[in-house]
Amino acid sequence: MEEYIYQIRGYLPIKFVDEEANDFLNYLEETYLENIKNKKFQFAFKAFHMLYMTFIYKTNWFIKKIKNEDPEEITYKLEIKSDGQAQAINEKISIKQMFEFSLISEVKVIHGLLQKTGFHPNDFNKCKNHVDARNYCSHASGKIEYDYRGIDFLISDELKYIERLQKKVKPDLKNLLEKFLNENWDKSFIGGDIENWFEENHISEKDLEILTKFSLSLFKKKSDNEKNVYQKLLYLIFVFESQKHIETEKSIFLENLPMLMKEMKDEIKVIKEGKEKTIYTQEIIIEKLTPLINDLSGEKREEAEIILNLF
Repeated sequence: MEEYIYQIRGYLPIKFVDEEANDFLNYLEETYLENIKNKKFQFAFKAFHMLYMTFIYKTNWFIKKIKNEDPEEITYKLEIKSDGQAQAINEKISIKQMFEFSLISEVKVIHGLLQKTGFHPNDFNKCKNHVDARNYCSHASGKIEYDYRGIDFLISDELKYIERLQKKVKPDLKNLLEKFLNENWDKSFIGGDIENWFEENHISEKDLEILTKFSLSLFKKKSDNEKNVYQKLLYLIFVFESQKHIETEKSIFLENLPMLMKEMKDEIKVIKEGKEKTIYTQEIIIEKLTPLINDLSGEKREEAEIILNLF
């Protein structure tokens, strides 16, 4: 069961901006592995379920962000009991970051996410069972609710829904990437800026696997004007940094280099400090890509230099 933790980790953010959130994930991962080793399977499941809910919150936050929904205008019906823990009211909650979804009933958050991503109503009850199972493990019922096989089934089922939800957000991930390229092509981006973008958008390894496989309309455009050239360069920096987090033997960066050279002109007009000027495209390539090419191994560096005509 140890492998389950490495499976779910691929769906969670590579890194959070907030170090406390990074410590939180590490804590849950260690707790899961320690309890599996000690055969305390219910406690292992509780830790895994919290990682599962982290994915649910991440996905919910991402969809609302990409659809430009104001996170401070989310209305939920909360059931807060009369003892102070709950009362039946309609309340507008200010959700300013993804973990604040934890202020809302897990069942309601999961139900809302499945509903907006087009799941069948039968899936709602199946996912409610995940929360119920966690609750059974959390109360002093006087009995051990689940053995190894029961916990193995629950974790496998949560992973199944994580995989299905990940597939549902593929169109939104493509929109995110295209928006990033359209809004930032005229900015001076380097590798560290891309890593910051990963953190700010809670990007996971699985997200990057999907993002780097999209065939964008940009790839078919001629490299004959400032916007096209700089968008392609930004994309290349993006895939170069993405490669560091993806387990693959092929070089995604090298695979994409030829699209930059598609009908590239020797000179293009650019706007610098509000003034139009002509610049050699080779100068742009050297400025933007040389630091990346220098990080490649010998054969790959030579291949990149051939593709880019850097002799």
